[in-house]
Amino acid sequence: MGYLTTITIRNDALQVIEDNKDQFVEGVLEACRNTVRYKEYFSVGGNANPVVLQTPRHADSCTIYVHMGNTVVEMNPYSEHTEEMLARSPDFFDRVLKFMESEVRELKALKKKLERKKDGNK
Repeated sequence: MGYLTTITIRNDALQVIEDNKDQFVEGVLEACRNTVRYKEYFSVGGNANPVVLQTPRHADSCTIYVHMGNTVVEMNPYSEHTEEMLARSPDFFDRVLKFMESEVRELKALKKKLERKKDGNK
């Protein structure tokens, strides 16, 4: 098993990325190679942060990423990045938690619905 790197591309920077493809590819490759040091963004052309980076993690490591607003955040009780986000923006942290709780309820309801359907009950 290897490492996985999660990135989010801000689509409003697509033109800059398209105009600087080599720089973009090098930034992605550097992010994937970097399994120790955490870097949140890299610049492409004149755009300072068109790509949001998550630290590469081993395929056996689990975490949750939430896209909300114009960013993506890791929600992991063992992550210093999650702790930093909580300290920096507790209101945003609470909004993300509320969203996650709602999604878990909806997913459980979906599972129950599909199980009933599978069993022939509606």
